[in-house]
This record gives sequence, structure tokens and C-alpha cells, in this order.
Amino acid sequence: MNITAEQVKQLREQTGVGMMDCKKALEKSEGDMERAANYLREQGIAKATQKASRVAKDGLIYSSIYSKDRSGVMVELNCETDFVARTEDFKQLVKEITDWIINHQPKDINQIIDSQKGKLDQTIAKLGENISAKRFALLKLPDKSFGLIQSYIHPGDKLGVLVELRCQTDNCAQNPEFRLLAKDLSMQVAATNPLVVSRDKLDSEMLNKEKDIYRTQAINEGKPEKILDKIVQGKLEKYFQEVCLLEQPFVKDQDHSVKDRIAETEKKLGEEITVGEFFRFRLGDETS
Repeated sequence: MNITAEQVKQLREQTGVGMMDCKKALEKSEGDMERAANYLREQGIAKATQKASRVAKDGLIYSSIYSKDRSGVMVELNCETDFVARTEDFKQLVKEITDWIINHQPKDINQIIDSQKGKLDQTIAKLGENISAKRFALLKLPDKSFGLIQSYIHPGDKLGVLVELRCQTDNCAQNPEFRLLAKDLSMQVAATNPLVVSRDKLDSEMLNKEKDIYRTQAINEGKPEKILDKIVQGKLEKYFQEVCLLEQPFVKDQDHSVKDRIAETEKKLGEEITVGEFFRFRLGDETS
């Protein structure tokens, strides 16, 4: 099979592996990008990446909180240059789009693009660059529940997080300790990019793929058959600590986990606290 230079380049950008190894992996996998990436990992050459495929677009990530912290919206709006992303016209456009989302609660990005076409076209004509709404996140606390929606936009407006944190009473939701925890969790997500809140939320098919890769790695390293299961389980535990929010080391205190940080606040406030959904947008990331 003829492997193109573009395929090799794409796999290299995704895995960080040299071009010759990438070409070999693509040849063995008959050009299948996912199989080639897995092959490189099995050979111990490449590490797993959560969001490896990038696109070269500028713009900004913007978020806003509504309804006394009970709902929040985050948007990625793209343009061609950082210069345009910094203009007041561009910032006003993303704010208006965000407000429209909270009022209309669209199901997908196409509804936003269709409804905001007039505003988008006007801003494009004024600023002279192509502008597009790429994705959005909308979080709302369920009725008769307590807690808050927390947002965090990293300086530079290229990275944003939206987190749902629940408790049992409004007194708890208004407590400064609870709000500090919400802020800490949003910054944790920004810094560490977890995939899920807890290990039970991981896709079983994805976990099976991880196990297969770890087993193949161990076999390639010449490990005895009788200890393969133990090696695989040990690597899985490390994987959980990387991708599961509750099991990650807390960024402000690496000796304790995020779960420990939550338990500390629960003890102070005397209530159970749970993390709901979260979203993390980094400008230019491919959507999954």
C-alpha cells in the first residue's frame, strides 16, 4: 500500500514519533491511523494522547454564568488571527452568541450558526476575516437541586472550563468553602485535562483497548506470562490516576487526590458533595 507523506505527517503530529517509525506503523496497519497509533504504543514508542489531533485556528474561548450560578455556557468562536480575536467587535459577538444559547438552549452548533448568521456575516464584513462558531457547552443544575456551575477561563482566553458541583442544601451552595472547592476543581480540570469524573464513567471498549496495549507492551518486553495480569492492572491504575478527575493528584497538593480535597470540604460543611458534568475547551482542539 502506498503511504503518503501527509499520512506520515499526521501520525507524527498525533504521536510525537519519528517519521520512519510512523511510516512503518502505517504500512503495517494498511494506512489505518488508529491502528498505526496503537501499534506504536504497543512497541513502547508512543504514549497515549487524549486530544492529539489539533487544528490551526485562532479565536477565543468565552464563558458566562447565569441564574445565580445555576447555569453556564461556554463557547469556542474561531477567526483567522489573534488580532481579530482581540477586537471589541469579536468579543461582543461571542457574548451575544453565549446569551442566545442560554435563552434558546440549542441542541447542536448548527442551530446557533443558522440563528446567528446575520450577526456573523456583519462581523465578517466589518473585520475582514472568516469567523465561525465551532462548539459550545451548556450546563444547568436540575430543578430542586443545590450547588453551582463554575467557569474558568485561563489568561489569554485560549483555554476554558465549565464544571457542575452539587451539594445538599442552599446554605452549603452559598458557603465560601464550597465555592472555593468549585474554583479549585475548575482549575484542576484546566491543568490536567481529565476524561471523566470517575473510573465507572470510562467506556468499556476503550478500557479493553488499553488493557490489550498494556499486555502487548509487557509481552514485547519479555515479561513472564504469569505476571502479565498484574502488570496490566498496575498500568490501569496509573491510567485511572491520569484520566479520572477524582483519582488525580490535586494540583495544589500532590500528596492528596482530588477525592481527598472534596472529602476535606465535606467534613467542614457536613454535607455530601458530588461533581456532575464538566467541559474543557482548548482553542484549536478537534472535537470528539
